Amino acid sequence: MRQHIPFIDPPEATDQGATERPHLLNSVKPQEKTMKIIYEDLPVIHDSGEILQDTTDWRTFKLKSTAVSHAMNYTNEVRSERILDCGSLLAFGVSNSGEKRLIKAYFCKDRMCPACQKRRSLVVFHQVKDVCLSLQSEYKSTRYLLLTLTVPNVSANDLPDEIKKMNKAWASLSRKVEFKKSIWGWFKALEITHNKKTNTYHPHFHVLLAVPAEYFKGKNYINQSRWLELWQMAMKNDYITQVDVRRVKPNPKRSGSTIEAAAAEVGKYATKPSDYIKKVSSDRYIADPKVVGELAEILKFKRLIAFGGRMKEHYQKLSLSDVDSENIDLVNVSGESDQVDAVILQMYKWNIGLKQYIS
Repeated sequence: MRQHIPFIDPPEATDQGATERPHLLNSVKPQEKTMKIIYEDLPVIHDSGEILQDTTDWRTFKLKSTAVSHAMNYTNEVRSERILDCGSLLAFGVSNSGEKRLIKAYFCKDRMCPACQKRRSLVVFHQVKDVCLSLQSEYKSTRYLLLTLTVPNVSANDLPDEIKKMNKAWASLSRKVEFKKSIWGWFKALEITHNKKTNTYHPHFHVLLAVPAEYFKGKNYINQSRWLELWQMAMKNDYITQVDVRRVKPNPKRSGSTIEAAAAEVGKYATKPSDYIKKVSSDRYIADPKVVGELAEILKFKRLIAFGGRMKEHYQKLSLSDVDSENIDLVNVSGESDQVDAVILQMYKWNIGLKQYIS
């Protein structure tokens, strides 16, 4: 058995793993204690041989992260090792009914890690939803549009400059009098997809626009063709041939579905792992080293999301965390219940040989 590795540090991904201390929760950060203090005196269960069953498919994320780690090893060994360690040890509070609440984990927070991408996208989703609900409470007539702004595909070499141009173009567009008269607030997220056939990248913005109800009655209304003109002028590129704009409509069968639908659409993270990760068997994925390496370098230090207008005001009012920050909490994701009526703490380690999370 290997020497114990403290839970607050990246656990070493081994077949045998490490022996956890029952008092590991005493080391949590002060701001997390209010949520987790109820778990401190519970019995800790580990080494039971139980395979993790949870609503989150932790196993698939771990397999995909391992594939990205191996691909990253060609270009950056340090980042590769961090991704490989990601999620190697998980701690759950478990209720009598078997309901689990993740209360501690090591997440590498690398932008190319599929598990961390998913956690960040959940944070984005709930932040956008919370901002919209806050805005709606003050301006009850608020309605929403989804705007997708595209540019022609570019090579990996040209992608960094194209992203800079897009950000500059959006800043210019959002300052226009025509825009300000029509739009109350906005949220913008960058997404980049990869075209395998042409080996090119397609950067585009997903934008959620908050507008007054009378916007759709003709007052300061901007139609699709005008959005295209505005984006072409801002980008100084007549080769842009399309933008997509649509109203977010409520679902009468679901309460709050308008805002949730909008938040889900723009809450996607910057890359699609399916663009560079391929499933080869039930327990093995492989990732394209070239695409992983290029995207890892291009996305480094980039700001991927932003709020503006009244939505920014409510984002600041709610004192929400910076999702792009390396300090973002990916364990306590908003929208997940703060606690369960837990009776035990259950520890799961990633077993490399079995390719499973086992208690």
